[in-house]
Amino acid sequence: MDITTWFEAEDPEQYGEEPWDFDEAKRAFLAALRGRAAAWRVPWAPSRAGRPEDGSSLLVHVCLLDEARSMALGEWAVHFHGSHVRAGKVCDQLFNLHESPERGFFRASGTVEELAERCAAWFERLLMRPVVRAEWPSEAGAHPARWEFADTGEALVTSALTPTDAPPTRRLRVRP
Repeated sequence: MDITTWFEAEDPEQYGEEPWDFDEAKRAFLAALRGRAAAWRVPWAPSRAGRPEDGSSLLVHVCLLDEARSMALGEWAVHFHGSHVRAGKVCDQLFNLHESPERGFFRASGTVEELAERCAAWFERLLMRPVVRAEWPSEAGAHPARWEFADTGEALVTSALTPTDAPPTRRLRVRP
C-alpha cells in the first residue's frame, strides 16, 4: 500500500467474500474524504475503508501506532450511512464505537460533502495530536509505561505495571 494514500478500500475477495458494491453516496463520500486527506500534513497512520461486520455502513478508520515498538495505540472510525455519520474511538474488533463525547464520539447529518468535510477535519485533528510514552523505571530494569495524548494526558494504552500514585520520570515523544 502507498502510505501517501489514505483510506484504501480493503479487498474482501482475499477473504473469499463478494467485492464491495458501494452505492453512489458512499463512493462520493470516500472520494471527498480522500481528496481532503491528500492535503493533510500529518504523521502517517494506517487507514482503511470497508464495511463493518453487519454491512450497515461505509467504514473508514485510522490506527495510531508507536512504530518503534510496533504497537497499536487505538483506532478511530467513521460509519457513513448516506445522510448521517457516527464517529469516535473504536471499542472492539467489530468497530463499534465508544459513544461518549469524552472519547471523541459525535453524530452528524448533512450532505455527503458536508459530512466528508467534517469527518476529514476530525481525522486531521486526531492525527495532529502528539503522543508520548510516560515511563517509570523499576528495580527489575523494566520500564512500566503509559501512552497518552501529550495535549491532554488522556491514556491510550497502559502497561499492567504502571504506578498510579507516582508521576512518570520521563516522557518520550512517540508521534509528532
